[in-house]
Amino acid sequence: MTTRLLPVLAAIVGLSVAVAACGSDGAANSSPGSDSTLPPVATDGPPPSAYPHPEGADDVVISYAELNGFTPREFAFQQTPNILVSGDGRVFTPGAQIEIYPGPMLPAIQVQTITEAGIQKILAAADDAGLLADLDFTEDSLVADASTATVVINATGQSWVHEAYALGFPGPDGDQTTPERQALSDFLAQLSDLTTLVGAENLGETSVFEPDAYAIQAIPIDDIAAYSTDDIVPTVEAWPADVSVRLADAADCTTLPATEIADLLALANQLSFFSEAGVTYQLLARPVLPGSTC
Repeated sequence: MTTRLLPVLAAIVGLSVAVAACGSDGAANSSPGSDSTLPPVATDGPPPSAYPHPEGADDVVISYAELNGFTPREFAFQQTPNILVSGDGRVFTPGAQIEIYPGPMLPAIQVQTITEAGIQKILAAADDAGLLADLDFTEDSLVADASTATVVINATGQSWVHEAYALGFPGPDGDQTTPERQALSDFLAQLSDLTTLVGAENLGETSVFEPDAYAIQAIPIDDIAAYSTDDIVPTVEAWPADVSVRLADAADCTTLPATEIADLLALANQLSFFSEAGVTYQLLARPVLPGSTC
């Protein structure tokens, strides 16, 4: 019986080797149109974004600012976001402030690039915090004149604006707070440490932001002597005739191209005033950031 089985076993082994050889050769030399059941592997182009977002230079993907509260009008006008990420991959944050008085008229803003992977990590963190939804952050508070944490998110074809008054302050029951407010607070803590959140490899070097336009507001001053101290006296200079906006027409916020006014503002400080047609004005100014004018 053993002798009769040998030819059969040899035939089976030979057939197995032949099938294996054919399979190996087919895998090594597969080409479009073959009968392979494996899906094609994409080798070019970026992977699809889990959180699609607007991509324009003037689009805001996410911004966070502390708004309102008990602040002077000058500070409120010049206030800029704590962080703003634009659609074209830039991050805007407050720059270093010189601790002198009078300080520069313009608030310092720095900018750096961020990769798409970095933006996706921010949006994923926002999603994990439940912020890609309409939420209520109302909480009874005994705190007066606090600011309102304001977060704007534009992603997945939708826009959300979250506002939480006196975020971070204890409620009337001590440390108690709503889960929504706690999640927002935790997310903003992550956002404040951007390098840890997205990774240093996804961020470029910071530089001073040079805007294309500035927002200004002119306020008539009756008694400039009220701004003087024993050691410091305000300066007053004529408003340039070649600037396209007259101070009398800037009682409300208006914008000017940087080409007209950048050099003037760069030299001005908090006690620089301007005169026009016999009237002295206090000038408020700030750079125009993506997504805003006045």
